[in-house]
Amino acid sequence: MSDRGDDGDGGDAEGSRDLYAALRLPRDASKEDIKRAYRTLAASLHPDKQRRRQTGDADDDGDDQEARRDAAQRAFAALSEAYEILSDDARRNAYDAYGMEGVRAGRELATRGKTLEELRVEFERARAKEARDAAEAKLNFHGTYIFGFSAAHLVEERIAERRRQFTNNPGLDLTSASLSNSMEIPISDEDAAYAVTQGTMRGGRGAGNFILGWRRTFSPLTTLDLSAQTGQTSACTATMTRQLTTHTTGALSWNYVAQQGLGLQLIAQRQLFAQTRGHLTWNVGPVGSMSTGASHAFGKNAVKFDLTVGLAASGLSGHYVRQMDESRVYRLGWKLGTTGAELEAGTTNKVDEDTSLGCSIVVSLRGLTLKFRMNRQGQRFVIPILLTPMVSWRKSLVAFTLPPLAITLLRYFLVRPMVRRYVRKRQIASREKSKQSIVASMKAARDAVRVIEESVDKKTKIARERGGLVIEAAVYGSFDPRPNKVKGVPIIPNFDEYPPREERDASGATNVLPPPFIDVTKAVAFMIENDTLDMYENVPMSDLLGFCDPSPGEDKFLRIRYRYRRSLHEITVKADAMVALPNSAHRLPERLQIDEPHVASSS
Repeated sequence: MSDRGDDGDGGDAEGSRDLYAALRLPRDASKEDIKRAYRTLAASLHPDKQRRRQTGDADDDGDDQEARRDAAQRAFAALSEAYEILSDDARRNAYDAYGMEGVRAGRELATRGKTLEELRVEFERARAKEARDAAEAKLNFHGTYIFGFSAAHLVEERIAERRRQFTNNPGLDLTSASLSNSMEIPISDEDAAYAVTQGTMRGGRGAGNFILGWRRTFSPLTTLDLSAQTGQTSACTATMTRQLTTHTTGALSWNYVAQQGLGLQLIAQRQLFAQTRGHLTWNVGPVGSMSTGASHAFGKNAVKFDLTVGLAASGLSGHYVRQMDESRVYRLGWKLGTTGAELEAGTTNKVDEDTSLGCSIVVSLRGLTLKFRMNRQGQRFVIPILLTPMVSWRKSLVAFTLPPLAITLLRYFLVRPMVRRYVRKRQIASREKSKQSIVASMKAARDAVRVIEESVDKKTKIARERGGLVIEAAVYGSFDPRPNKVKGVPIIPNFDEYPPREERDASGATNVLPPPFIDVTKAVAFMIENDTLDMYENVPMSDLLGFCDPSPGEDKFLRIRYRYRRSLHEITVKADAMVALPNSAHRLPERLQIDEPHVASSS
């Protein structure tokens, strides 16, 4: 764990680098692994190794040698600090639990005679207090707002003619509204109180209810929920939920409804198979009914069926859901019973982490309805618009084809470009704000590469001659992660122009916006041992030697183009993911293979 934090400033101080990244080790590394990694890296990073290069280059003057020596001292200091902390069990535990803050606090308190165990107790108390304060300040607020409109007068001339007798307003008619808000307040780790307000309006008449409840968690297996309702309907409910077995949950609910009397409901849910859940609900009274159903998930698909038999209503309902891609979901729902029939088809698109938009067409005995939905941070807005109360197969065909086609066109030619421009604008603004710190981080990364490039060049030359693992190019940062499909192109666009020429004004500040990526070819090649390269999951890539964060707050990727046994390979992974090279699955197709220059010339 790193206490560095992503504050968006692009800072990358050596003292805040992840210790496991400094040693290039996984978080479950043994003491022997830590000692071995330290010895291997120390042999390459020790400042005394940075003697004047015997290359004959005029650029390698005294200033260059001094710069490399300073970079080596910084890298070696970070390496030594990582080894000192991770090789000590107590300090390593403190670092794993609390980051560098815990390690530094341990050092300070040790001078006052406090042990690490006492430090742990203090940290746990502080963390518990912070959790309580956060729980007290946190209100889980959810709302559902449904506004029904009618546009039938815009579709049906007969309805429009009859409507003109009462009004000349050409707009939509608000026919119904339904509002529901719930707020949950954590009282303690076991108790929570909640309040729900409900209101409905239809045909100029309205009604509402107010519900107060309390939920108590007796154990991880048992929960009790008590609630009281007043308003249009007065009622009180007590529900006991219990985890009966590993795969079975049961609930028993008692309720009293004014003018209806006592009621009892029994609910059982069970994990039938790995991806299948089933349920059985028996409503004993006052209006008896029984329902059962199952849901099953397979790949990117999910399906659910429910069968209800009762005195008030009986029927079959369900839905089918298809995950089209990471942000888009298709849903087909149906209902068939004594209260009517309904078919609904639509899609939901995820705009960002907090927002999703949806649209669907509903065909029922009440007519054709176009329904819009928006979910935003626990708030759900639904707008059903009645298009026509008279259903025919022609109207249904138009309703199921025209709106989805229009939405698709809007999505690709209007919404998507607008979202891309908005995201791009935010990214540019963030990079502009963090420009100086990013440039400093990139310079520090390049200085670190100068420390190791001589040994990397020698290792690469030997590996290339014998057909071993050779890193041709590697880049880390924000770029299009889609694979290359053209022979001979750079690993990413504009990679050949990196690093850009720095233009500075009179104050010495750079006027060039740094690119959102950094060349890590030599840094990656430095990590190769015995023709293998291992990068471990959850170890920050930005903290590796020769790396930095070139685009704070953005999604980052690592792309490596390498040769193994003289064949070209390429892999692209998300930041901080696991990497293991070589792998035959990374081999590029024959049409994208490029002969090595020295091999081609020798032949």
